[in-house]
Amino acid sequence: MNTEMSAAIATTEAGSNPMLPIQAVERETGVSKELLRMWERRYHFPQPLRDHQGDRIYPQEQVSKLRLLRRLIDNGFRPGKIISMEVDELENLLRSKYTKRVESEPELETELIAALKSHDIHVLREYLSHQLVKMGLQSFILEFLQYANTMVGDAWMRGLIEVHEEHLYTEQVQSLIRGAISGLRAATSAPHIMLTTAPEEAHTLGILMTEAMLRLDSVDAVCFGAQTPVRDIVQAAQKHRMDIVALSFSASYPSSKAIEFLEDLRFRLPLSVAIWAGGSALRSTRRSVEGVELFHDLASIRKAIQAWRRPQDKKP
Repeated sequence: MNTEMSAAIATTEAGSNPMLPIQAVERETGVSKELLRMWERRYHFPQPLRDHQGDRIYPQEQVSKLRLLRRLIDNGFRPGKIISMEVDELENLLRSKYTKRVESEPELETELIAALKSHDIHVLREYLSHQLVKMGLQSFILEFLQYANTMVGDAWMRGLIEVHEEHLYTEQVQSLIRGAISGLRAATSAPHIMLTTAPEEAHTLGILMTEAMLRLDSVDAVCFGAQTPVRDIVQAAQKHRMDIVALSFSASYPSSKAIEFLEDLRFRLPLSVAIWAGGSALRSTRRSVEGVELFHDLASIRKAIQAWRRPQDKKP
């Protein structure tokens, strides 16, 4: 642990209960600082203490509950419905969903966790590469990653793997997908789609999976990277004559902030450019933005592409 991190971790007066600053809680739970503060105001949880400088510090039991909440929200639960539950209630709720998933794919979890716990990057990469070659890119994304991403998150939540092991998994998956995309033939068919994320949204696995599926359908989908400001999205979409701008919002991105960003983007972009958005942050929201289409899975995006192309095919 470096000096900066050591200084960041406070303790109670008794010195027996380590406290984490908000930056460490964000890293440990995947819940953003903005979302932590919003929940504190709206739901009165978490309830951080303050260190001698007046900065927020969080007890371990609150951090543990935040990890549970993040996993449940990833599975579609609304924060307002579950945030007041006790830890044992949250665990039972998650266990009921998790048990069904493990029963359907028991070997996958065993193999995947074993590869992660080997602490050998080559073992993990070889395992993932084997799955990709065996299944093909489309099935690897729709069938393998659909379960594997959630299983890794659940394993992290239950303490079976560490944060750095979850991050390693994500990086290896992203590297494989990028390599697979680079091997695909050039796609020039409409619609022309710009893929990116909003500022402060650094998670790119969602848009990479989307790019791969779109490219397999010969869609001209171009990833512009992460954390693109509204003004730059508008300029790029117009300069490159994009038909659609697609964005992904992970569970750590506040849903209210995502909606506000989409509202701003819709106001600035011409109506001729469609806006598509998806990701865990938008699964539990009841709000919508006029002129913005929300998606909850990759299959829905593929159907939307087919629907978009049908009127175009009829044009003389």
